[in-house]
Amino acid sequence: MKKFIYSIFAVLALSCTFVACGSDGDESINYSSSAEQGSAGTYNGTWTRTGDDGSVSFSGSVTLAAGSSTGVTNVTFTCAEAELNATSVANVWHSNYGYEFFNQTASSANGLGASFAGRIDDKGNINTSFTISQKVGRKNVEFKYEFIGSK
Repeated sequence: MKKFIYSIFAVLALSCTFVACGSDGDESINYSSSAEQGSAGTYNGTWTRTGDDGSVSFSGSVTLAAGSSTGVTNVTFTCAEAELNATSVANVWHSNYGYEFFNQTASSANGLGASFAGRIDDKGNINTSFTISQKVGRKNVEFKYEFIGSK
């Protein structure tokens, strides 16, 4: 009988070790502004351009400005040394205490002419990338651009 009681206590003690307390991740985030307003600003940093001949870095910026409708932002990519100055419309939304934005259209309607995506964290750091074709001499060369900066 003692073995049976000890067994029950052992099972009870073991089952208590698998009980967890705390949040189930159902926290609701109350945003103080819309995504297009909260993400707006100029982010200065470093562009890295990678092509067939390797990588090179330049200083530059990315500017986000609230668009004319909810969830829309105007993104301007600027880097004088890489001859990059293009503006495009993008969707923007809240994501994990930051923002994400993207444009899937790789057409002439998109000022950049390529699809792109980016993320802004809760500290105001931005990371975005895209691939475009640029004329070098008489031939078109495909370059991958990555930007890392902060507000």
